[in-house]
Amino acid sequence: MNLLIVGAGGHGRCCLDIARSMNIYDEIAFLDDGHVNEVINDCHVIGTIEDMTSYYIEYEHIFIAIGNNTFRQTLLEKAKSIGYTIDSLISPLSYISPYASIKEGTVIFPNAVIEANAYIGAGCIVSSNVTINHDAIINDYCLIYSHTVIRPNTNIGSLTRIGSQCTISFGTKIKENSDITEGSVIENV
Repeated sequence: MNLLIVGAGGHGRCCLDIARSMNIYDEIAFLDDGHVNEVINDCHVIGTIEDMTSYYIEYEHIFIAIGNNTFRQTLLEKAKSIGYTIDSLISPLSYISPYASIKEGTVIFPNAVIEANAYIGAGCIVSSNVTINHDAIINDYCLIYSHTVIRPNTNIGSLTRIGSQCTISFGTKIKENSDITEGSVIENV
């Protein structure tokens, strides 16, 4: 099974590490506009993002490793329309409850904890040392930075960015496209 990772920047390189640690891919390559024909972390950049259609047969599996929520959504939808299988990358060093739900195109970094009956939508980024408590809902294309805690029964709107070391309190609802500043404590009032 071959994997194509779109984006060879810092986030893409971290996603490459997670993909390799999963030990399920025979070959992994990057698409990136700025590094064509380079080798990054022992991985070839075989083309640009626009070349996505050209590699569909050789690489049926794809992961969109772009930090910008809106651009990640656009590229994931394009990859689906081409016919790619949209993989999720889940670090074996994370803890995922067997009763949690994680949708396609999401990455779960090492030391993240996803508790029972939590829901993580499509195209999300859950960074290292994030805890998502039971029954929390993270909608599509969210980015949650390191050391953040999402408490039970929260509902995080799509395309939301949550900075590092935040706490989203029990039962809080965050509207779509929110940008939560580093270190914030958000309470449902």
